[in-house]
This record gives sequence, structure tokens and C-alpha cells, in this order.
Amino acid sequence: MRNKVKSSVAIALSAMMVFTALSTAPDADAASKTKKITLSATKKTLTVGAKFTLKVKKVKPAKANKKVTWKSNKKAIATVSKSGVVKAKKAGTAKITATSKSNKKVKATCTVKVKEKSKVNNVQKPVQTPIATPPAVPSNTPAATPEVPATTVPTPVPTPSITLPEDSLKENAAFNVGTVINYDKTQDVNFTALAKQQFDVVSFENEMKGYSLLDTEASMAGDGTPVCKFEQADGMVEWAIANGLKVRGHVLIWEASMAESFFHIDYDKEKGLVDKETLLKRMESYEMQVITHFESKYPGTVIAWDVVNEAIDTDSKTKVDETTGLHLYTTGKFYQIIGGDYIKYAFEYANKAVAATGADIQLFYNDFNCFQAPKTDYIKELIKYLNADPANPLLDCMGMEGYVLFEWPGPNPVKQAMEAFADCGVKVGINELCVRLNDQLASGKTVSEKDIAAHAEMYKKMFTAYCTFAQEHPNTLTNVSIWALFDRPDLIGNTEHYDYGVYGTHSGLFTAEFEPKQAFFNVIEVLKEKGGN
Repeated sequence: MRNKVKSSVAIALSAMMVFTALSTAPDADAASKTKKITLSATKKTLTVGAKFTLKVKKVKPAKANKKVTWKSNKKAIATVSKSGVVKAKKAGTAKITATSKSNKKVKATCTVKVKEKSKVNNVQKPVQTPIATPPAVPSNTPAATPEVPATTVPTPVPTPSITLPEDSLKENAAFNVGTVINYDKTQDVNFTALAKQQFDVVSFENEMKGYSLLDTEASMAGDGTPVCKFEQADGMVEWAIANGLKVRGHVLIWEASMAESFFHIDYDKEKGLVDKETLLKRMESYEMQVITHFESKYPGTVIAWDVVNEAIDTDSKTKVDETTGLHLYTTGKFYQIIGGDYIKYAFEYANKAVAATGADIQLFYNDFNCFQAPKTDYIKELIKYLNADPANPLLDCMGMEGYVLFEWPGPNPVKQAMEAFADCGVKVGINELCVRLNDQLASGKTVSEKDIAAHAEMYKKMFTAYCTFAQEHPNTLTNVSIWALFDRPDLIGNTEHYDYGVYGTHSGLFTAEFEPKQAFFNVIEVLKEKGGN
């Protein structure tokens, strides 16, 4: 969730194309030497023990090599793995540097501030002292005045300090409305009140990913079976239950979010990679453990899983996988060890785990900017591959992430992609929607009222498209989940980074002070008018 995400978008401006960090549109030209790299974050605050993944989100020129080496200047404070997974060790500040492998002079940094864990955790429910049944009193004994037993004084529940909107997104939509959260959000009483009022479902940024759930040390000491640790994710699921929310599981099998030790002999990164048979056994055990754990402990709460994430490669120079005929990323270890059919194995194991629970859990393939050609067609090929046997389809739903600007791509390409996937016989979910501001603002231009109005108008157009699709395809749209729900004033002035710079300061439905913006009211207006019913 969000460890959580996670890759760039293309934008037509006049006679030139400007590429954002999430675009992977193919280019026939040969890869150019890297001149600049941009990371998925330039600043990050973590608590001790927390993790997050840094990624190269943008390079210049657009088709340059994205491969980098990672380094921390203070490993005692924060470490970084070869795949960019940053782990907070102790309080302090460290700089994580990515150096381009194709041009050692090109670097980018992320400043990581590590804080000690708060000693105040979740508010505990008051513990009631059991009242013992008094012994029987003989009938001839005078009745005594009953003694009032002592009771435990309940712990005061914090009161939200915000005024909630009068309207609710979930109350006006025919489909589930959700958002993406991290652990810290569950500790915020104001956010909790807002989430309870506005949403049906939540996804976790990082807390259900492999690097969060796999217990490497315990796995190393065991019999070869992966061992999981669920404490933090369990706490978040319990928070969701307490506030009437369902959960979307994100994500089971994804190279960028799986613990690196998962691929190595004895879970030891100093040893070589495991063979295909061993990795398949680990995959099957891991998926079975994760899916059955949450369903058995919290029945009916985790209603969906992203089984595989971001596996489609649209680079024209990448060869089609011979085994599957699919356009896949070939650099990940799942692919290198197993081959392209690792995706099919992942869905087979997930279906087996769901069947073991007897629950109705929807299984998704999830990817970003699926509305871009030829990605839409490549994903259609993947859907057909997974559901080739009509008696035993493996994929239930297609999950779409969309990071759009207020003048691109517009709602039509998105709706067309949704319709293309629905025509393949699967449901569709908008798992991450973020509307960001014009890239020209990254040059330092002040955000104007006109810009903010255009941003709000794009939200209106996108939800109009979603509602229209839901009306035209009943029971097909599973959810629309908002990513970057709040503005980020801490990023004002960070004009270097497309994803978290000026965009982040004005991308949300709410201000950082929980005030609803015009974008929120525009979405409410559309839902009241169309609703998706």
C-alpha cells in the first residue's frame, strides 16, 4: 500500500512530447547516455524499523538506461539494498544516493530522516474486569446491600479536531470508493474520522508487500519454507475493521516489492540464486500463507489481492517472451529464474489459496497507465493468456493505476481502456488515481487559481467517465481509489521532481489541514448526478 508506488506518463504539449516519470511508451531509437535521473522521492521520514522502496522514476533522455547503484552515506541510520529498499535503523538523517550505471557522473539523492518509534501505539479498547458470580446465599440469611464491583476506567478515545464534510464519497457512489494509506495514517485520529466517513475500502502502501511480510531471519533458521511476520499489517487490518472498511491486498508477487533474500539459497543474499523448483515452492507457500492468514484471522475483510504487479514492458527493444508470447520485463529475478510463466504460476497459487479459504476474494493483475498504446493491447494479451481455459479462468479483475495531468490524457482514453478490458470478460478497478498539475509548474511557476480550477475539473471529468462506464457495464467497476488524497505543503519549492514536487502540493482532494477542495466538491457533484447506478 502503497509501500505502497511504483513508470512515467507522456504528455502532448504543442509540437513536443514531455515525459513524466511514469511513461513507458516504446521508442525505436537506441538508448541514449543518461544525463539525469530522478527518484521516486527526494525526502522521506521513517520510524525505526520501517522500510520503503526508492525507484528511478524518470531519466533524461527518456530512453536512457535506468539502472543505478544505491549507496547510503550513514548505514547505521538507514541502509539501502541493491534493489533500492531503504530500511530505517536508528534515529538520525542519512542520504541515499543513486548513481547511474551508464554515466557515473549522474547522481540523485534522497534525504531520509529516521525517527524513534512513538511509545504511544493504537488506542486500546478498555479491558473490563470480569465480575464473579457470588456464592449462593441461604434463604434464611438477611439480604445484604450488594457491593458494587470496581470497574476499569476506560482509556479516553481521542476526539477529532476537524470538521468533516457534509457529503460522503462512498454514500453517493454505486462502486467502492477507496484510498491508499500507510501505518502512520492509522495513528491519526483526524484521518481515521475522515476515512470512516468517506471510504469503503483501503489499500496499504507497503505493509502487505513482500519486504514487509517476509521474516528473513526466521526463514534462514527454518526448513526452507518462507516465514512471515504479520504484526504491523494485522494492526492496520484491525484498524480498518474498527472503522467499517474493507481492504485490498497489495501486492503478492512483484520484483520491486519482494524481499531480496526470497530469491537466494538459504535466504542468504551472499549466496547464489535458488533454482526454479525452489522458487516455485517458496511462491506457493508464501501466497498460501498470506492469503489464508488474513482470511482466517479477519474473515471477509481482505476482499481482493493484486497477485502480480507491473509485469508488462512496452519497450520496443524488449523481446517477446517465447514461452508465453507476452511483452514482459525480463530483468527481474522471478523472470530470470522461472521464466515468463511465473505470472501463471502466481495466479494458480493464488487461486489455490483462495479456494482453500472458501472466501470470495477477487484476484487482480495491476499496472500503471494502462490507457497508453500499446500497453492496453499487451495487457489484453495477458488477460487472454491467464483466462485461456474458460472453465478455469485465473484472473478476475484488471487493476488500473492512473497518474494524470489536468490536460492529459483526458477521460476518453481511460474509459476506452476500461471497456477493452471489460470486453475480455474481467472486472475493472481503478486502484490508484492521482490528478496532478501541469509540468510547466515544475520550472518554478506559481500555482494559480486557474491551475487549481483545471485540476478540479479533471477530477470531475475522470469521475464522469467512471460513472458512465459503471452505468454501461453494470457490476463491472469494482472500486475507484484515490492516491495522494492530501496536498503536500512540505514539498513546495521542490520543483526538481515531477511526482512529489509541485504536483504533490496541489494534487489532493483535501488540503493538508483536512479542508475539502473544489476537486472534492466536483467529485461529489458527479456522484450525486450519475452515481454509477
